[in-house]
Amino acid sequence: MTTREHAVSAQVKPIEDGFLVPPGNPWAGQITAGRFVILPVPGVEPSPQFFRYSAALQGDPHRSELFILLATPEADPSAASRALPHLERAFPSATVVLLLDARTGWARASVSALKDAGRKELAAGCVAAVLAGASWDESDPILVELDEERFAVSLVYHIEHWNAVVETHRVDVGASP
Repeated sequence: MTTREHAVSAQVKPIEDGFLVPPGNPWAGQITAGRFVILPVPGVEPSPQFFRYSAALQGDPHRSELFILLATPEADPSAASRALPHLERAFPSATVVLLLDARTGWARASVSALKDAGRKELAAGCVAAVLAGASWDESDPILVELDEERFAVSLVYHIEHWNAVVETHRVDVGASP
């Protein structure tokens, strides 16, 4: 049985999305006709797709930077996993999330080391925003499994950002559904 523990509100703002490439790649630093940023990061192999966000809990002036890397079976999960340490070195204050699997209304992800309280809720909000924005997922809520925690994320889009209500859910071990 799943029970709601608490909910937070957050603002999730897309910064850019595109593909990671090593410096020296002929496309490094370019923006494609489809508005994808080709972001050079030392040590990465070409091609992991990323989504970069700025996010903050409602009322908190501190904004966090989050990278969502596609590590789904269709996107070569090993390339994203290999890119993780390089991206963390290049952006040490950012939280990096590997999006491992996604379907309509649901996603499974893993997050890098967290430095601040509230980042898991922000990471869940950003994963849901990727589904809503990049996959046109209109589910409400979008369920996000982030490591061992579960979140239900409701999104409302405004001109340049998403307002997210992120509910943390606990799974009662041994309880029947």
